[in-house]
Parts: sequence; C-alpha cells; structure tokens
Amino acid sequence: MARKLAAAHGLGADDVIVDRAALDELQSALYCLQAAVEDVDRDLAGKPSATEVREALSWLLDNARPLADTWIEPRTTAEVPPPPG
Repeated sequence: MARKLAAAHGLGADDVIVDRAALDELQSALYCLQAAVEDVDRDLAGKPSATEVREALSWLLDNARPLADTWIEPRTTAEVPPPPG
C-alpha cells in the first residue's frame, strides 16, 4: 500500500516526505552551525589564548546543540495528501 501511494506521488524508494516546518528548523540549525564554524575558524587563526579557545569552543557548542537535538521523522501515509487528479 505504501509503495503504491509513493509511486502515485512520483516518489522513489529513497524519497521521504517530511513536514516543512521540521525541514525549515533543520535548515536553520544547520545554517547557525555553519556560521559558528566559520566564526571559530576565524577566531582560532594564529595563536589564540586559552581563554579564546574556551570561548570559541563554547560558541561552537552553543550553536551545535540545537542541531544535535533535532530529529526528523518521515510523515506517515495518513498525512500524505492524495495525488492530484
């Protein structure tokens, strides 16, 4: 049944449907982590002090935790709208 429904929607065996809000949350957390990595790379260039290293690590962890806490579940077939037509 699930395979027929997926095929009717043009989905392959490796495709999943996720909630837009969950995907947006994931993208936002990923963007924050990417920006934090860039910040830390810049902050640790040269010879940073021990305090600067601790601050950079703290900043990185603060921005990594939301992403680490994010989990996305595929939507169930009951939540998938019927194919058009």
